[in-house]
Amino acid sequence: MTIWTRDELTAQLREWKAALLICASGKSYSIAGRTLTRSDVADIRKTLSYLERELNKIDGAPVGPVFVQGVTRRG
Repeated sequence: MTIWTRDELTAQLREWKAALLICASGKSYSIAGRTLTRSDVADIRKTLSYLERELNKIDGAPVGPVFVQGVTRRG
């Protein structure tokens, strides 16, 4: 369960992706009165990961790492 709607998450993801692109080039970006700079790239990525997990909850997709066991065959 999440507190967000799909539209809210999509809008936020769009904004945070734009912030990442701008900050990665060394410029600053503002969202909701908060100014982000290149040094905030790790925080931006963390926020993007959070938003993606929330969107996955809506879609019913796995929210964490998925472990797959492989089988080696020799022929």
